[in-house]
Amino acid sequence: MDNVTYIANIEHPVQLGVMIAIYFFYTGLSAGAFVLSSLGTVFGIKKYKSIAKAGVVMAVALLAIAPLHLIGDLEQPQRFYTLFFRLNPRSAISYGTFLLTLYPLNSVIYLWFMMRRDFAQGAQSLTGFRQKLYQFLTFGRMDLSGQAISKDDKWIKRLGTLGVPLALLVHGYTGFILANIQARALWHTGLMPLIFLMSAMVSGTGLLILVLIITQRFLSPEKVLTAERQSLIFDIAQLMKWFIVVDGTLMFIDFIVLYYTNAAGHAAAELFLYGSHKTMFLGVEIGLGLLVPFILTLLSRTKESLPWISLGSLLTLIGVIAMRINFVIGGQQLPLSTDRLNPYSADPKHLLMIGLFALTEVIILYLAFRFLPVYGLPKNPPTSQKQFMSAQNAVVK
Repeated sequence: MDNVTYIANIEHPVQLGVMIAIYFFYTGLSAGAFVLSSLGTVFGIKKYKSIAKAGVVMAVALLAIAPLHLIGDLEQPQRFYTLFFRLNPRSAISYGTFLLTLYPLNSVIYLWFMMRRDFAQGAQSLTGFRQKLYQFLTFGRMDLSGQAISKDDKWIKRLGTLGVPLALLVHGYTGFILANIQARALWHTGLMPLIFLMSAMVSGTGLLILVLIITQRFLSPEKVLTAERQSLIFDIAQLMKWFIVVDGTLMFIDFIVLYYTNAAGHAAAELFLYGSHKTMFLGVEIGLGLLVPFILTLLSRTKESLPWISLGSLLTLIGVIAMRINFVIGGQQLPLSTDRLNPYSADPKHLLMIGLFALTEVIILYLAFRFLPVYGLPKNPPTSQKQFMSAQNAVVK
């Protein structure tokens, strides 16, 4: 027996790192922006129709960058395509591969139908680069008759209706991925998909508010935040307040159950409430990310102030990033067989990629809002263009 070696305290390294956490963040932003855009086109709330294009542009731009985090996290990123022909019916990741393909395709077609009328008008009334761009983007469909526009509206309704469940599934499946891992006490709960979805609505609303403020001020044809636009932003902020309430309630319920469940669940709750993760969880995620924005959207002095609403929106983004890191990385740091936390340090290469991807996202959003008719065509075209627009409006009527 003297030659027997006992192996104990086996470490389980953190497999899902910061790249995966940020990927979850991007998909949540996209889902939240798309659902908000559908309030006007799918659910028929007229006051939100003016932000529909902006929400879909954001959803598409965010989904263009989000999968790059997954590919960059792979040790052999050139083999990502194998997921398309190796379907595992019992794997949430396998379904996610197809959702990540169908959702952006549906969103792009949906956005095209929303902008087709502007493309057709701009192709004939504008000059220079935009005219050529819009002429190309019409794909030969220049018809501006009432029948053609009515047909566009029907497709907008259909694709928007399909896009809402796709958006929810794209982000909801990330919660299913974590919830199905029984060994991780923090993840293994039926509330996980709902928590991810509601935090997505919080962050998606926060980003939409910031993008609307900036783009309407600097990239819209009027380059001004009118009283009507400000009122709509304040209204969206009130939606964000109630998303915060639901998100916070789900988090509260989750940790109550976690604290009074088995030993592993109690240890997970202790780590976030009293242990080394309490600052990131209670301070950043809950305090800065939920409580402060809730107060700013509640008090009469701040809920109708653009600077305060902008600050609250920015804090929701910081809080949801913290939430993704807390749950994804923190959930894996809880030991399965040792008496200490599993160590984790972000790979500098991954941090560099996250920064480059974020910069690329900003550039894509700028170009989209700069050159696409998100807020319509220029309001004061030359005289010849005014005559053309009047003629086209007469045809439409």
